[in-house]
Parts: sequence; structure tokens; C-alpha cells
Amino acid sequence: MILYNISLIVEDSSREELLAWLKTNLQQTSYDIRFLKMLDSPHEGTTYCLQFVAPDERVLQSFQDNILSKIQAYIVTNHPEKVFIFDSKMKYLAFTEGE
Repeated sequence: MILYNISLIVEDSSREELLAWLKTNLQQTSYDIRFLKMLDSPHEGTTYCLQFVAPDERVLQSFQDNILSKIQAYIVTNHPEKVFIFDSKMKYLAFTEGE
């Protein structure tokens, strides 16, 4: 299982419009996406995270192709230099496992 995280650091001037777009566009997908707000962000503005659990790399790639690319295109077109986006993927480990 892979936890995929997309972090969005949003300037206050873009926050409401971006949130409305995310809610409208991501609720209509077949992916189970969790939406979070970082409470203690060290950055100016507000930091949001979108998280998706993929069972394997194939499903993750499909998510990136269908969802991440759509978010990136929207940000570049509508919020240049107002929203910083970065992603990360993590593997679940048991405490008894090594890396």
C-alpha cells in the first residue's frame, strides 16, 4: 500500500477560489481522496493536503495522470505564483519491518 500526499501552500488571496474548485472537481472522482488542513504550518498562507491510498504503483500512476495533472494545470492557469504544490509518496511499514 502506498500513501500519496499532495501538499498545497496557498496564499490567502487565492484560498477561497482554490477550495471551491477542489471541492467541486475532486468530489466527482472515483478515487477516495482525503482532504486536510495543516494546523501548524511553518509557511505563510494556508497549507492543505490531499491524500490517497493506492494499493500499487499502477493505481498510483492512474491517480497522478488523472488527478494530479488536472490540479497542476488548474493552478498554473489560475493561480500562478499564488499556490505552491508538491507531492510525496510513502510506503506503509510495520514496526517489526525494516525499510
